[in-house]
Amino acid sequence: MTTTNAPNPNTTITQLIVNVTKGCDSGYPQMDMDESYNIYFNTTSHTGYLDANEIWGAIRGLESFSQLIYEDSNNNWFVKLSTISDQPRFPHRGILMDCSRHYISVRIIKQNLDLMAMSKMNVFHWHLTDSESFPYVSAKFPNLSAKGAYSPKHVYTQAQIKDVINYARLLGIRVVAEFDTPGHMGAWEHGQPGLLAKCYAEEGWGDTDPMISNIIDPTKDANLQFISQFFDEALHLFPDNYMHFGGDETIRYQNACWLNNSDILTWMQSHNMSNDNSKLLKYYLSNLVQFVQKSRSNASMIFWQEVLDQNVAPNTSIAHVWKGNSYEDSMQEMNHVTQNGHLAIYSSCWYLDLIKYGVLWDDVNETAFEDRGMYYQCNPTDFNGTDAQKKLVLGGEACLWGEIVDGANVIQRMWPNAGAAAERLWSDLEQTRNSTAAWPRFHEHRCRMIARGFLGPFARESGSYHSKH
Repeated sequence: MTTTNAPNPNTTITQLIVNVTKGCDSGYPQMDMDESYNIYFNTTSHTGYLDANEIWGAIRGLESFSQLIYEDSNNNWFVKLSTISDQPRFPHRGILMDCSRHYISVRIIKQNLDLMAMSKMNVFHWHLTDSESFPYVSAKFPNLSAKGAYSPKHVYTQAQIKDVINYARLLGIRVVAEFDTPGHMGAWEHGQPGLLAKCYAEEGWGDTDPMISNIIDPTKDANLQFISQFFDEALHLFPDNYMHFGGDETIRYQNACWLNNSDILTWMQSHNMSNDNSKLLKYYLSNLVQFVQKSRSNASMIFWQEVLDQNVAPNTSIAHVWKGNSYEDSMQEMNHVTQNGHLAIYSSCWYLDLIKYGVLWDDVNETAFEDRGMYYQCNPTDFNGTDAQKKLVLGGEACLWGEIVDGANVIQRMWPNAGAAAERLWSDLEQTRNSTAAWPRFHEHRCRMIARGFLGPFARESGSYHSKH
């Protein structure tokens, strides 16, 4: 953002004129939307101007204009007269909300969308299903939610999903759904018997085996047909050109559920896979890609990084990096996936469910992610790669997994902590290096959230919303 102070700050502003070059867009926001805008003032005509190429930039500019307005101690309202030329650093700036482990109501989801718009975040990554529950209501396969959700009340109907998508659209936010496969599918089995592989310890299936199946059996044609039909429906329900297909943590189930399953092993050997789990995983993913391309040829597929680490990902896959015991490890992973030509999304150090004493977004000295809060220090392109590699970085997401949050505390846990990621992903790198300088901005932003009716965690230091920062 480039900002210059305008002269004569005491001038009265009577109107704001919004100019959108391309007019209103009847479609949905997409990855390539233009969010740039300019704000300036004519003190002679007492007019403010907001110019944008697309409506999405106008939405961002209106939020910035609202943040120029402040109230003094005498209850007088003022506008900080400035000239602003602004655009995002990255096109993908997201929040992941896990709505499977604990159900989050549509009302709370909309609150989160409002807060995302306040912080210029533009991707709602909706983690809809997981091992614990299946709240997504499929028209083709209603038993998935009827038997896989926590209760009939803890579901998202297709009408509710469309409502969320349209609400997000008005805020310039994309809704990217995630249906995690081939692992994390424990809840699918309740409504689709036979979908998951049976898992065996070395001594055979029985009470001595603690493993519960959580991974698909991709050797059954009926299962592949089901996956094809399921995603055909989902791809036509969600209008975004991107969908997240998961793919994480399958390696923990592959030996017990694939290699130790005599039926699956026999099938693998008859298809020249020997006992190589990666070949079976690649077989499943190759079929999944064909299904997606047949259903929507323009759909882009996002996977968690393990799919790429195992060298089984389709060439056009987008890597979502989440692992790494340290910041340095995660940067090596970003270097690795971009070196192989993949677009990348970064989340490793923005896991909001990792609890730490004190301020989570400030500077810390620890290197292990579980010991650091340091959301503000993270930079998705902070790896030793070429300029061409760094251009493959789409942005990042702050992730809040649902083991320790539900509708009662998810907003307070998410915000304003996610604002650190939001500013790092939107603003120029040089303007966001110093968390000490950022602290007054975050404190004021928290006060804005409270002024708009959102509850937030108590700030470390007292202060006033009417600050001069």
